[in-house]
Amino acid sequence: AKASQLTTNMIPILTRSGLTPSSHPLLAMLRLHQEMLIASLPQATSQEVLDQTIQTAAKYTTGLSDILPYGHPVRAVALVELGKLLAVDEPSPVDQNANAQTRFPPSGPPRLKMAYETLLRARNELLIGFGKKNEGGRLGQEVRETLVQLEKELGVWVEGIRNALEDARASRTK
Repeated sequence: AKASQLTTNMIPILTRSGLTPSSHPLLAMLRLHQEMLIASLPQATSQEVLDQTIQTAAKYTTGLSDILPYGHPVRAVALVELGKLLAVDEPSPVDQNANAQTRFPPSGPPRLKMAYETLLRARNELLIGFGKKNEGGRLGQEVRETLVQLEKELGVWVEGIRNALEDARASRTK
């Protein structure tokens, strides 16, 4: 509890002082904070906690991307974590309004699309970090399966939107 309180208080102070996510000790604090947020998700799955976890994971991934080369295994695993967090079902999705364009993380289908794109990037890096021969290792294979599931889910969203538009056109012509 004390570590959570300290990271919650220190991260904004370090960020406001101009440290980039790759700076010491900010990068390590982001990782620790992310781990504690992930551990709290089963007990406190609220939209706010989930969004905060995703924001922290994104900052951590950004920090790693600044210091580790493309395809580094640690960087790839961090991208997988971010992608999986983005794919978690939202407890109370935010209404799609004007500020939803600038909101991070997005909500609804844009969030799902971002999860897919992040996991696709992660898979490409896993293929480098863990080898193409074995499809990026066990994690690479798991990510591939998740990508297939997300493609199906995105297809359902697209199909639902298409059906709603057709229904709206049909009701206007009646």
